[in-house]
Amino acid sequence: KGYDFISKPSISLDGDGVDPNPKDPGDDMQGGSSFHGTHVAGTIAAATHNARGVAGVAPNVKIMALRALGKGGGTSADIIEALKYAAGLPNASDTLPPQKADIINMSLGGTSWSQAEQDTITAVRDAGVIIVAAAGNESTSSPSYPAAYEGVISVSAVGAAKTLAPYSNYGATIDVA
Repeated sequence: KGYDFISKPSISLDGDGVDPNPKDPGDDMQGGSSFHGTHVAGTIAAATHNARGVAGVAPNVKIMALRALGKGGGTSADIIEALKYAAGLPNASDTLPPQKADIINMSLGGTSWSQAEQDTITAVRDAGVIIVAAAGNESTSSPSYPAAYEGVISVSAVGAAKTLAPYSNYGATIDVA
């Protein structure tokens, strides 16, 4: 089970705000929905040895589906509440997951640093949760958050030749590629 932390119905596209239904109707952008979180979760946990689609890198893990971004993005406050929920910490939903996450993956980012976000990441890490985030897709050495926050493992991308992918961010805030 998961949770929907998108507080603004205007971007949630499911007709309501925060609720226990994590089903994502998609971002409904021109050209179709990205379902990016679903894509990343599939890369991590897709079934293997079934002759269908792709094989995940960790096919036996369980995924906690949490919505924090909708049409055109989302708010820092919604992301913070989803992080706290995943870590089993008190949050705006007034509920906790049956089991906290061991690892949180965030494939999102921006250029703004926030003390509230850093404080939440520190609390989540103090709760024993590992946080991994995409370094960004702007082909720059400028820090991207949440990947550049202290305590987050920042991941850039490489291509088949093991060289930096042309879109991937790079620089001193990257931990692994």
